[in-house]
Amino acid sequence: MDRTSMTGLERTRRCLAGGPVDRLPVLPILHSGLAPLAGVPLGRFLTDADAMAGVLLDGYRRFGYDGIQFSLGVTAEAEALGARVTQPEDGAPILTEHLVADWANLPRLAEREPERAGRFPLFADAIARVMDAVGAEAFILPTLRGPLLMASQLRGVEPLLMDMLDTPEQIDRLLSFTTDVALRLGRWLRRTGAHGLVLGEATCSPSFISPTLYRELVLPHHRRLIADLKAAGWETVGLHICGATLPIVDDVISTGADFMDVDYQVPAEDILARTANRMALRGNLDPSSVLRFGKPADVRQRTVALLAQVRSSRWIVSSGCDIPPGTPAANIAALVEACRG
Repeated sequence: MDRTSMTGLERTRRCLAGGPVDRLPVLPILHSGLAPLAGVPLGRFLTDADAMAGVLLDGYRRFGYDGIQFSLGVTAEAEALGARVTQPEDGAPILTEHLVADWANLPRLAEREPERAGRFPLFADAIARVMDAVGAEAFILPTLRGPLLMASQLRGVEPLLMDMLDTPEQIDRLLSFTTDVALRLGRWLRRTGAHGLVLGEATCSPSFISPTLYRELVLPHHRRLIADLKAAGWETVGLHICGATLPIVDDVISTGADFMDVDYQVPAEDILARTANRMALRGNLDPSSVLRFGKPADVRQRTVALLAQVRSSRWIVSSGCDIPPGTPAANIAALVEACRG
């Protein structure tokens, strides 16, 4: 694996801080998408720390990107709080109940210890194994669900949307709880030594809720959570929000997040103009039409075009969202090779 003058860890840290780099880092949102390439069923990847660590290390060594992202999927926190989840042999976990379908159940969840339940013990184990193996050279980035996405898994998406309009005071209670859970898990994961943490918040997208609802109901919880995670010792905290996020960019900056993921629907030049170097950005190649279903030549062309737009900025080259299982190895290789020039 060809290395230049910086390690991936050094390159990513400097880019996040706005310092000089030998080239822009590439850190794709790639975790479960690697399992088929390693011949590991998703059911095993998501339930076995050794399998998870092995798959992610194999992908890192095979393709040579600058960091490794971890994720348990959207059901992880709900499962750790006691929700029933089924795990297909070769698919993502499926949530089969909503613990807060009845609001009376919410106080009972405060008695749970989510870090000791569900998949979080194996998640921490896998992160620690990867840190031991390559943490001195690669940027290690686990994912937790943010307050609103976690709330959608506890309450149900449709009831959550209705409650945001009809009973916002109940949603505030739920978001206070899910913020506390995310903070508890974030503090606990600090023991792994991972370099950064990203909060998945797809449900905060302006494609899902209005910017006004985001500002009134969610933003205060994001500000508290990110401030407390940094106080707990996290050097880098990012936000992943899908879709056309330009209307809430200033709000995201106000959370204190160190970087924001940029989906493919957002033109790079537009978000660079809006952020004006006030935070780092990561994205924004289309994980479906380009990376999953495109040809290697398409991936190289799109990546080179993106680099021409963002070369002098605080930009981590990546997919705009998760690279899905079934993505060809040749396309992942083309992404990394284009970034290395």
